[in-house]
Amino acid sequence: MTTNDPATARPRRRRWPVPASLLLGLTPIVVFAAISAWRSRPSDDYATLGHTVDSVVHALVVPEGIALVALALFVSALGWWRITMVDRTRTRLRWTVIAPVLVLVVCVVRLPLVDWTALPPHYFLLLAVGVLFVGVFEELLARGTLLVGLRRRLPEVGVWALSCVLFGLLHLLNALAGAGIAPTLIQVVFAASFGSTLYVARRLTGSLVAPMLLHAFWNFGSIGFSATVDPSDRERLLLLGLVGLFSFAVLAFGVVAGGMVAWADDGPRRLRRRWRTVPPMAASGLEARGAFPTAAAGSAVGTDVARTAR
Repeated sequence: MTTNDPATARPRRRRWPVPASLLLGLTPIVVFAAISAWRSRPSDDYATLGHTVDSVVHALVVPEGIALVALALFVSALGWWRITMVDRTRTRLRWTVIAPVLVLVVCVVRLPLVDWTALPPHYFLLLAVGVLFVGVFEELLARGTLLVGLRRRLPEVGVWALSCVLFGLLHLLNALAGAGIAPTLIQVVFAASFGSTLYVARRLTGSLVAPMLLHAFWNFGSIGFSATVDPSDRERLLLLGLVGLFSFAVLAFGVVAGGMVAWADDGPRRLRRRWRTVPPMAASGLEARGAFPTAAAGSAVGTDVARTAR
């Protein structure tokens, strides 16, 4: 026996308007941004970041290593390792592999432009460790926990777009570390576009490892060249400029590829929404066989079926 007495009815628990998993997915990037803003100083020389052994150790290896350990503990506490590192389904748009392959080509082409004799060998070894920490941490942050959290509420197109935008905006913090406003804004757009290509790499391979390595490889060439380039070597600077122009075209293609991958993933979802008000075939079959005794009764049942389908 049930009762409708409001005095004895159990109060219904209020649900959070935002899923907890979405909040947890956003937490690491918000915390990282807050700590980075607190640590940054306008007097910092951002342009020389990673140009010496001491800078690589104190600006890359140590802080990024600590951040990576903290994020790994966070993911372990949530039990999110599998869903952050692995996609259950890969994209079927195989042509989009062109985007990460072209980025890889840019990374390889930049290597001969680095002056490998300008700094001692252990500098490049430490730089490789530092950029690997950066790649693993930032990908676990932006294409890992953030992606998982956004998928709790948004369609895949929204997940792709917002994860790229937030990844780009994260680089606004460089302005607090001594970078100029104009170069910082360019870097924001560049990073957001690069994030789209890294998203494609994850969706193609079904793993976060590929974007982690691609991210690290990109940073290695970028920092290695800026640390060893001779400002008077016009020929090398010209070659780098041409590679840079090509890079913008490659990343623009990556934005298109990422959007197409996300849009294709949302196809079944759009189809379900399109047909959700159509009554099931069983209801049409019953009406055709005369299972409804009257037209009024058939209309009532059909209405109930349509409501259930919604």
